[in-house]
Amino acid sequence: MKNKLKFLIIGFIALWVVVFGLMWLKALTKKEGVKDTAFFKQAISKMASKGAVKDMGQGTEEQQKEAEAVPVRCYKVAPMDFKDDLPVMGTIKGALEIPLKFEINGVIVSINFREGDMINKGDAIASLDKKDGQLKVDYAKAKAESAKTQALAAKKKYEIHKNLYDIGAIIKVKLEEVELEAKSASEQAKSAEVEVKSAESELKKTDLIASREGVMGTREAEEGEFVTPNNKIATLYDISEIFVELGIVEKEVDKVTLDQDVIVTVDAHSGATFKGKVDYIYPVIEGKSRTLTAKVRLQNPDVQLLPGMFARAMITVAEFKDALVIPSLSLSKKDEGYNVTVVDAQNKARVKPVKVEYVTTDYSVIGEGLYEGELVVTETPQELKEEMPVQVIEVQENATNK
Repeated sequence: MKNKLKFLIIGFIALWVVVFGLMWLKALTKKEGVKDTAFFKQAISKMASKGAVKDMGQGTEEQQKEAEAVPVRCYKVAPMDFKDDLPVMGTIKGALEIPLKFEINGVIVSINFREGDMINKGDAIASLDKKDGQLKVDYAKAKAESAKTQALAAKKKYEIHKNLYDIGAIIKVKLEEVELEAKSASEQAKSAEVEVKSAESELKKTDLIASREGVMGTREAEEGEFVTPNNKIATLYDISEIFVELGIVEKEVDKVTLDQDVIVTVDAHSGATFKGKVDYIYPVIEGKSRTLTAKVRLQNPDVQLLPGMFARAMITVAEFKDALVIPSLSLSKKDEGYNVTVVDAQNKARVKPVKVEYVTTDYSVIGEGLYEGELVVTETPQELKEEMPVQVIEVQENATNK
């Protein structure tokens, strides 16, 4: 700043001397009738020899160079840990969702749960009217008793005929006929026992029993309602482990892969985070919104997460340690690759090719071509050429490296 002021003062003095000299020579010429300009040239030469004109020229040249320097904003390159997260939203689902249905037709006489109740394995969830089932069991048992009696009678008859045959009182054909009757009666008795077991099994089906521990979902039937095996009574959710179904928009699909780390938050537990991984990606883009569903598996030992909760998630799509990261707006895309412009020690622009490892909207990871401490141009009012003089007006650094 002091040099600039010095040059301005010297230039102003020199200019004043020249103007005053010209005015003096013009007045002298008119007075003495001098038409020859040799004296004027000689005077100018003397002034130049004294350095006045020379100093003025140097000052103007340096001022022009400073005026030609392009103002730029820069980013100082430094290694840092970089992570790119994809924000998505979704819904919590039970890892296992079991639709609860009766296996037989009947009228519901009791429902033993409320929505959201915790259910243990073996608990009776609902029951049907047992009258018809009990009648079938009673009938099957009576039939079985009758068959047993007939089988015993047939067996006694066979024993009697066997003794008669042994003493020669009857022929063998008669014995064989009685033996077949005894076997038939025995098989009928066994069949009747099976019918009893079948009737008892059907009677047990009038009770809807929980096959595992879980939480009850929406109740979809009421007492007094006639239901068939097609009617769902409710849904049992196994929530010791849950899934988060996330909707990935079509343009972000290529960023999501299996086993990526995911951080999940829910409004019901403000400040709490739940960690999981991408466990499954649906192979089809569905719906009018054109989204792909990704499932994230989460452990839920404290039952903090319940099916139906709205979830927000951050999927870590890329992560780099000690990487050289620069603002993406400093990149220039060319046919052969990417270039950046850096400022050298002489405050001149240098265009350098770089290898880009990863690009986001805000920042990019550079694999090759840059070094720690270099100043990368991020903002400039015009396109910079090689060796063009620049003036750095601001240097931005990453907060973690200041």
